[in-house]
Amino acid sequence: MRLEYKYLIPMQHLPEIQAILKPYLQMDKFAAQRETKEYTVRSIYFDTLELDYYFEKIEGLKIRKKIRVRGYNEHSEQSVIFLEIKRKCANYIHKNRATVLHCDLFELFRTGDIERYILSHDGYAGSQKHARQFFYYVFGKSLRPSMLVAYERQAFYSKFDPALRVTFDKNIRFSAHPSLCNLFEEKELQFTRLKGFIFEIKFQRGLPHWLQELIKRYRLNRIPLSKYTICLDASKKLKGINGRGAKYA
Repeated sequence: MRLEYKYLIPMQHLPEIQAILKPYLQMDKFAAQRETKEYTVRSIYFDTLELDYYFEKIEGLKIRKKIRVRGYNEHSEQSVIFLEIKRKCANYIHKNRATVLHCDLFELFRTGDIERYILSHDGYAGSQKHARQFFYYVFGKSLRPSMLVAYERQAFYSKFDPALRVTFDKNIRFSAHPSLCNLFEEKELQFTRLKGFIFEIKFQRGLPHWLQELIKRYRLNRIPLSKYTICLDASKKLKGINGRGAKYA
């Protein structure tokens, strides 16, 4: 498990913060190979009809999870798609992933044929086990696609500790009630009114002094940010948002 800290920072500070951190960081290889030096993250979040996972976050449960399908960048039939379970215990996170080709995603959900469609060669160890866990929740709790969330991410690793990861997320946009075929859709997405970018730090062995100094210099306060929750709130499609039992309009 890793610790995860999140901060919301005004957009005007992005260039100077990146300049300050540049001597300590190296760019993620997937971002480095793109012309813009950033990549697009696309996730379809699953929830119950009563939005149990949403309310677990709103009510501040220390132990909770997210179930999502995640892809990156632009559409390709050969794109690798991830079935993810992200578990959180206080500030600690753990993620399980299973992998499937985008061209097989719909058939996997239709048939549940994990052995046929889940990629399990080198580099994807444990995929079939994690896929069974994923579908245990999807089918066992009658989960359905609740929200499509997309954003641009600039990602870096510490030059001195590869377990320390720093990301800058911006342009968060969403669409309610997506289908699996909407994962790479852009035309129906709406932008949130979130002011600034989300600065995330994931680490295992403590924050280095240069990050502590940055946090102190900009007086950054750690806050519980969930892109799924932000987008669900922004969609304005909830009834009874003050308590359990909310449903989409």
